[in-house]
Formats: sequence, structure tokens, C-alpha cells
Amino acid sequence: MTDTTLPPDDSLDRIEPVDIEQEMQRSYIDYAMSVIVGRALPEVRDGLKPVHRRVLYAMFDSGFRPDRSHAKSARSVAETMGNYHPHGDASIYDTLVRMAQPWSLRYPLVDGQGNFGSPGNDPPAAMRYTEARLTPLAMEMLREIDEETVDFIPNYDGRVQEPTVLPSRFPNLLANGSGGIAVGMATNIPPHNLRELADAVFWALENHDADEEET
Repeated sequence: MTDTTLPPDDSLDRIEPVDIEQEMQRSYIDYAMSVIVGRALPEVRDGLKPVHRRVLYAMFDSGFRPDRSHAKSARSVAETMGNYHPHGDASIYDTLVRMAQPWSLRYPLVDGQGNFGSPGNDPPAAMRYTEARLTPLAMEMLREIDEETVDFIPNYDGRVQEPTVLPSRFPNLLANGSGGIAVGMATNIPPHNLRELADAVFWALENHDADEEET
């Protein structure tokens, strides 16, 4: 009796040559596009990656808003993971924490209460201890989302709907910046002062025919 499993005698006859270019298109490009669109790079319209958008929408849908009291961060993480983002709770909590840190985002989108770490890389307290709710700026990103302003798609198991993008009235991508490394491309956008952004938008509206040198 031997532990070695031998392949069938005709196994070599079943090996088919595959063109590497076709295989890359079929197997790798789909993966690359999934990383680019679904994980690593922000959506230009709201400046958010999917996990950030799902955390904010889950908090909004659960009623964790600025005019109400803080709620345990574990509740926000559970709502996000259970309804919209079927991945590890640690990565979801890390996302929530970062959106509450004023040294990570110039304009925080989450109002945290408790130990959310420090600029010196001290870790935050566990999610069962900290509390969170949306900031007024986050509410501006979600305002009128229930009035058919954006498209919704089924979530990962088809039970509920989630927005493809937030109807953001706040220029989050330019104000808070973003960084990410995908497959074959990356982004690194610095944060900007909101007042200067507003001035630039008004100038662009009044001078829409200006060329690059004038801007």
C-alpha cells in the first residue's frame, strides 16, 4: 500500500495548450478591474472607496446621525458587515476609526467618542468601547439619498439595496484627498482647504471657457 497517488495514464492527453494572452484577459483582467473599481481606488464623484461608502450608508440607515446620541462602534461595524460589506470586522472598524481621526482626514466624516488612537500610532480602543455617529459633513454627502438622486444595486446577497455612489454636496475627494494602490495604477490625491475649493469652484463656473494657463 502506498500513499502516492498516481495520475491516470491518459492525464497528459487531457492537457490543452492555452494562449497566454487569452488567459490573462480571461483570468487576470477581471481580477484587476475588480481591485481597481471595487477596492483600491476612490469613486471620483464622492471620493469614497466601497468600504467607506458602505460604513457611512450603514450608519445613516441605522440612524447614527449628528442630531442623535453616539452609538457603540460595534453596532456600526455589525450593520456594515451584515448588510453591505461581507468581509472582516477588523478592516471595517479600521475604516471607521480612520474617518474619525482629524489627523487622518482633514474633514472627519465620523464623530468618534472614546479612544480613537493618536497621531503617534497608538491603537484605538476595541469597538465595544468606542462610540460613533456621522458628522454634519457626512450628512451633506448623504443628503437626499432617499429621493432617487443616485442608483442603487442589490447588496452581496440580494436582501437589501445599497447606493453605487453618494449624492455628495461636499467635494470629499479634493477636500480629504485619497491614496490607494490597485493593479497597474495608483492614486495619491492630497487634501485641500475647503474655502479655497469653494473659491475655485465659483471661479470655474464664472470662467468656464478659461484655458490651462489662466487657471
